[in-house]
Amino acid sequence: MLGVIALAQAPASIVFSFNTVHSGSTPSGSSAWASMTMTDISGGVQISLTNSPTNTSGQFISKLNLLFNTLPTGSNFVGDPYVTSISLGSYTDAGLGFNVEVDFKNAPPPQRLLPGGTSTFQLFGVSTSNFVGANNSAMVHIQAIPPLGESGKIIAPEPGSLIAIGTGLVSLLGLRRRRK
Repeated sequence: MLGVIALAQAPASIVFSFNTVHSGSTPSGSSAWASMTMTDISGGVQISLTNSPTNTSGQFISKLNLLFNTLPTGSNFVGDPYVTSISLGSYTDAGLGFNVEVDFKNAPPPQRLLPGGTSTFQLFGVSTSNFVGANNSAMVHIQAIPPLGESGKIIAPEPGSLIAIGTGLVSLLGLRRRRK
């Protein structure tokens, strides 16, 4: 029971590993090629996206697409050195539907979201529970993939933390039934 109380008091976080090529080229370096943490904050979520430090030098993230069950009401990327814009609406990319599109700097190279770099921004009017969380609900574009400078669209399969939370809740329900 104390675990349930602690879970209710702690802000929810979801961790994503971008490790599945949806279309285009396969980035060099080992997967996962990017990771993202989404954490509940007052009035919304904070998102931190990291380009894997094991990626080949020069590979950069140019876009992040996300899908929530409800449309966020606003965003804040003030102070983030990589984000150029956050658009909210209905978008299709590589045959998948999204409602948040985050664009990152493409040039000059030192301002790009390069390997080891992390971008942090907020979305308002949503929480981690509003994130669709299924396969194909988060996708990054990775550019400048060697040897020809191609690009790839990489998705994050259903986050492990959602699976773990679901498994934990099922276990708690099972314990409760046994006690009755």
